[in-house]
Amino acid sequence: PRFFRQPTFCGHCKDFLWGFGKQGYECELCHLTLHKRCHALVISKCPGTGDVAQESVRRTNEQLQQRFGMDIPHRFKPHTYMSPTFCGHCGSLLWGLYSQGLQCQVCNFNVHRRCAKMTANLCGLD
Repeated sequence: PRFFRQPTFCGHCKDFLWGFGKQGYECELCHLTLHKRCHALVISKCPGTGDVAQESVRRTNEQLQQRFGMDIPHRFKPHTYMSPTFCGHCGSLLWGLYSQGLQCQVCNFNVHRRCAKMTANLCGLD
């Protein structure tokens, strides 16, 4: 569990991580942020693990991974946001005045440049 000092949103359900103390989890490798309740619902493997079979933060649910065996990568391009927007992966605010982050051309998923390479290949899956 981790305490977040700035407003952060869940990478799974997109709800705000709120509360006192430790509000949720953050993957040590890819920095995906999750509620404690959403931890077991993640169907993608951590992109930061490479070929390592163990995942240190999430447990693997083989049945869901077989059911949702998708591997459709996002097609990101630089985007300028006119209102405050949060990263869909790490949940933090996309900072800056212009070209604050990347947006998928297909599903409009928003991420930091640093988070783009760690995002799971689940384009179009809600």
